Amino acid sequence: MKKTLITFLILTLASAPVFAAQQVEELYDDLSNIDQKFFESAVLPEAKVKVEQKQSEPSARSSSKNDSDHMPFFKQTRVRIQRALRKHDRRLEEKRIQKEKERALLQKNDDSDIDTRAIKYLETEDSMKTDIEGELESEFIDDQGELRTEEDLQDSEKKSAEEQNKEDKAKVLKSPEGDVALVGGVKEQVTENEMVLDCDNVVMDEETGEIQAIGNPVLIFPAQNIKLTADHMSYNKDSNIMKAFGNVVLTKDGNPVYGDYIQINMNEENIFMDNITAAPPAMRIKAKKAVSDNGKLILHDGMMYSENSNEFRFITRMIGPDFTRMIIDEKDENRILSGEHGKLRVVASDIDVNALKDHDTVQFKDVEIYYNDKHLFNLPSFTAHTNKEQEYVEANYPELGSQARFGMFAGPGFVFDAPFGSVVKLIPLINYKDKFGIGGAIKYRSAFNETNFMYGSGADIFVLRGKQQLDDNLFLQYGSNAYMDDWFLGRRMPKYLAELVYDKGTTIHDFLAEGKDLTFRHRASTAFAQDGEWNMHSENIRSTGISTTRFRYMAEINQSLYKYLDEENRKSFELGIAMQGSAAVYGTGDTQFVGRIGPRIHTQYKYWMQDIGYFLSAYSDNTPMPVYDMYRYGRSNFYIREALRLNKYLTVGWAGSVTLSGDSPNGELFQENAFIVSLGPDDFKVNLGYDFMRKTTYFTVAMLIDTKGTTVEFDKMEIKNPERLGKSDRKKENDDVAFKQSAVSPVAPKLQYAEVIDIEDPNKESI
Repeated sequence: MKKTLITFLILTLASAPVFAAQQVEELYDDLSNIDQKFFESAVLPEAKVKVEQKQSEPSARSSSKNDSDHMPFFKQTRVRIQRALRKHDRRLEEKRIQKEKERALLQKNDDSDIDTRAIKYLETEDSMKTDIEGELESEFIDDQGELRTEEDLQDSEKKSAEEQNKEDKAKVLKSPEGDVALVGGVKEQVTENEMVLDCDNVVMDEETGEIQAIGNPVLIFPAQNIKLTADHMSYNKDSNIMKAFGNVVLTKDGNPVYGDYIQINMNEENIFMDNITAAPPAMRIKAKKAVSDNGKLILHDGMMYSENSNEFRFITRMIGPDFTRMIIDEKDENRILSGEHGKLRVVASDIDVNALKDHDTVQFKDVEIYYNDKHLFNLPSFTAHTNKEQEYVEANYPELGSQARFGMFAGPGFVFDAPFGSVVKLIPLINYKDKFGIGGAIKYRSAFNETNFMYGSGADIFVLRGKQQLDDNLFLQYGSNAYMDDWFLGRRMPKYLAELVYDKGTTIHDFLAEGKDLTFRHRASTAFAQDGEWNMHSENIRSTGISTTRFRYMAEINQSLYKYLDEENRKSFELGIAMQGSAAVYGTGDTQFVGRIGPRIHTQYKYWMQDIGYFLSAYSDNTPMPVYDMYRYGRSNFYIREALRLNKYLTVGWAGSVTLSGDSPNGELFQENAFIVSLGPDDFKVNLGYDFMRKTTYFTVAMLIDTKGTTVEFDKMEIKNPERLGKSDRKKENDDVAFKQSAVSPVAPKLQYAEVIDIEDPNKESI
């Protein structure tokens, strides 16, 4: 009787379950993904931020960021070629097996049959050649003659897998005698349910058209992996409104959203949920009510908070010693933004989340910042921009810092969305380099590119630095009047540079013995550069002004020899040996060769940490660009990195490199000489540094935010276009097409819909 009532209720709801499933899934995604828009922002232009998330409780949800297989264009092309070649090899193997079968059949039959089959065999061989020739082209070109996109390839691969699966299930073989045999086992055909309702009792009022599901009602949308539970549910077939009352729990992929009441209006296509609480991995979201209507999700009188400790570390790039490597006793730590005694509270009147075509933006209005209920400051407005994959965050915060030859600078920032998920930030600024001046900067950010251009009248110079990621280990770096990365040969400043770099490393664990790992890294590059005008202070090297190409290969082997670690007493010792080599050929015919070997030591005793090393070198340097890339470290070089934690608020450091053999081409004893001071508590460090060789000041910030104890309160949060939050239009179109193809039309006759509904019997038997 129970199954009969459930079947009747499902057939009554047949006009709208498709819409309900889709809207319920979107509501859940909207609520559970909001926290991804926060706590992901760089602080300063000089800071290369690495975010490390530490969760006290593992989340059941998988990251959707990697599901899109988002990758640079060059990598897309490489993957397509590899896929086409693999497909090509599979086809060749299939053809070879087919030919062997045909050859075997030819030998078994009579002469007349052989002639017929031989003709067929030759036709197959000709068609095979045509298929192979068109295979690579079809991998990249669609039916309209346009280049296939990344999503096209994913769809094609998915369809191929589905078709292959169907073929495997229904494959038949025909024996020479004409008998037909099924390959594989026979399985029962099960149609996927659009909606399944289970409850103890169903009551129907024919006068009002109200259907009540009472007694542990559970509504499941199998295709979306969504489950809705409540104290009781009702559906009115006249008004086409579905309601759930009391202890409402909406669960998707094991993650719940809680509420007291939910209403789904099938006619107006909106959802209302009262007193909702969502529990995504980092932050819980709680509001008195949530309304989904006309492409918007609106939360009223809510807050975001976390009951668990989730740490987000913003580790900035810094010259000299790496302070974050120091072992610190928990009792000696001092935190103001995180920890048991630090409570950071953000209060905003409105939070607007807008899902655009290629971007997602979050705007906070009338923001007040509190620390332990003490008011710190106000912000009239703050807007953050990111792309759909959330691979970067740029916001309209002010920019301040320093740049070699450019001097100190500061100015407000204004962010604008740009095509293909990128952003442009404009910064009018003032700068100081011997005198005050005015100027401006432009920052371009995308998933795989970061370019900064600056000009200031205080130094009357422009600075350009950029990097374009092409593949996992391949990138293009370019710049002018800026120090560029030259790996172990140091940072050098060309007049102009465009360099294609392949850089890859690997580690062989326990190479010599347990715990004695070997690390190998190599780097090949092709560059076009012009010799610089200036590099280090007081150098006596003159520029040639030559512009030429450079082909360079560099390699390094690091072998660990000994390790000792005592975290309780803050003691560590590591000993290793490094071997490095570099060979370069220039467009002028000149060459440069460098080879060096020496030990490396890392130690820590209490709160004194150091890295020291020595290199014995052999080199032949005939570079035509001496200011830019002449080898400056000589035959005997000693380097040192020192760090001393004086107290909870002050750490000092020094980095130096000394040419002991006295043969440096610039006549300097020190090739690196920089002091660093780190001020502030452990979760908010202001780093100040000065490089005496390059006459450059460094100013960066390192920050740690723990979501435990941090709250964000709002009067209203409005999410526009929530269905495409974190999704590009192309992905949405593909999702919609797939949904429509798999779903039953909501206006289909009930009897037709009833044919595909399957009430699964747990006691059914399978063949």
